[in-house]
Amino acid sequence: MIALTIGTILAVAALAFVLYPMFFAAPDSIDEQIESAVRAYREQPQDQKHDRCAACGTPVGARDARYCSNCGKRLPA
Repeated sequence: MIALTIGTILAVAALAFVLYPMFFAAPDSIDEQIESAVRAYREQPQDQKHDRCAACGTPVGARDARYCSNCGKRLPA
């Protein structure tokens, strides 16, 4: 009986430890920092974006891609 009580208390304490940041997060939380980093990445100049690979015509989705994911040829800078 004592082991069951101690186990239950430890489980509830672990659950509270994990859920605490979700309910009582600081105003400058990690999520806001991540969102600002994503916004800064998306606002980079569009001259680095490639639409299609010149060799095979595969659409290139990554803005910072250096090589084509299909044929492996180097994309123009």
